[in-house]
Amino acid sequence: MRLYELDALRGLAAMAVVFFHFFYRYDQIYGHHDLISSWAYLGQFGVQLFFIISGYVIFWTLSRSSRPMDFIVSRFSRLYPVFWAALLLTFSIVSIFGLPGLEVETDSAILNTLMFHEYLRVPHVDGVYWTLTVELTFYFLVFVFYIFKQLKHVEVWLFFSVILAVLKNNGVEIPSEMIKILISNHMAFFVSGICFYKLTHEGFSKKVSLVLALSLLSSVTLFSIAMCAFFTVVYFVFYLAVSGRLNCLAAKPLLFLGGISYALYLTHQNIGYVVINAVSMNGGDPLLAIVLAMLVSIAVAYCLTRFVEQPSMNFIRKVYGKLRLKNKPMGLHN
Repeated sequence: MRLYELDALRGLAAMAVVFFHFFYRYDQIYGHHDLISSWAYLGQFGVQLFFIISGYVIFWTLSRSSRPMDFIVSRFSRLYPVFWAALLLTFSIVSIFGLPGLEVETDSAILNTLMFHEYLRVPHVDGVYWTLTVELTFYFLVFVFYIFKQLKHVEVWLFFSVILAVLKNNGVEIPSEMIKILISNHMAFFVSGICFYKLTHEGFSKKVSLVLALSLLSSVTLFSIAMCAFFTVVYFVFYLAVSGRLNCLAAKPLLFLGGISYALYLTHQNIGYVVINAVSMNGGDPLLAIVLAMLVSIAVAYCLTRFVEQPSMNFIRKVYGKLRLKNKPMGLHN
């Protein structure tokens, strides 16, 4: 079963991050001439929406996986092949055209292929890659609970990580390394995604509802009261979407963007900056430069999705199915 509203939310999250980078973040790094960019500040929190979606989807995937290897193949085929293609493309374009302050050495680019290179203190080929380390860490943690058959209570166990972040932000001495390894500053959003899945697929639960409420309240400490109000709206919209009460989201433009959202997220920032630099630094209109960067980013993402992500994912899962499952249901459809 495919939840089209979830695809639409992916598209919205991706475009929010694109707007943030092309307007607000670019203005911080290089400066836009006579262009107001402060309005795009909230776009960065499209990342948190991605984390919520990941919590929802990963729990969904694990709950349908009959064996551990199902999950490993599912995530590897979904994440790595197109990531490697995006990394090679981004590194090549930045190396050829230049991007002051954001270039990396070849050895760093090679280590980026691991996707968890941040733990090795290796600079990112593209700044957005920091979230991939966070995602992989979440996958590993929830996979451990799957192995030990603790998915029934996983949202409670993972919430202890959120508590550590809250305590640290209130002055309690907790090692920063522990906060990083347990992705404590981001775990509330992954946990909320799991809670939303359980509430919409398993029915109302006081325990799950309490964890969801606490995950939202933690944003008061981790961010601010104003941001807690903002995330309240995000949570509400997400719940409406995954419970089938927001069918209007399933519009073709949003579904298209949702379909290419991963590749778009991976490639838009530095490649987009190269395009904006090429136009605006030669006297071109900055708004025109941004529009062109968006069109290029969407075109690149479409090509990577169509010719790399989908074929490689289908191939890997097909081979795995033949070798390991012998025509049994694979549970690899998310």
